[in-house]
Amino acid sequence: MNTKHQFALAALFAANLALPAFAQTDSAEELARQTIHRRAVEAVIWGMPAVNFQRMKQAMLDTKGAPNQVVYWSRPVNWKDQTLTPNPIRST
Repeated sequence: MNTKHQFALAALFAANLALPAFAQTDSAEELARQTIHRRAVEAVIWGMPAVNFQRMKQAMLDTKGAPNQVVYWSRPVNWKDQTLTPNPIRST
């Protein structure tokens, strides 16, 4: 580590010590609201793959697909594909 890195690290450490620490004084109602909000967001994030799988399965069955068949997009993904977690590669 050269002296510039050491000086920058020492400056960050000193600045961190100089800043006062403030304790949060949220009420019990605010903490309960934050907990409910956090759990709702986590439920959506964890539920997304299951919902996406169900929608893909239903779309496959609606297009004359059968269980244990491989389904693929024959064209690039566009706005009409209604997946919850799309990862299209943009082609311009």
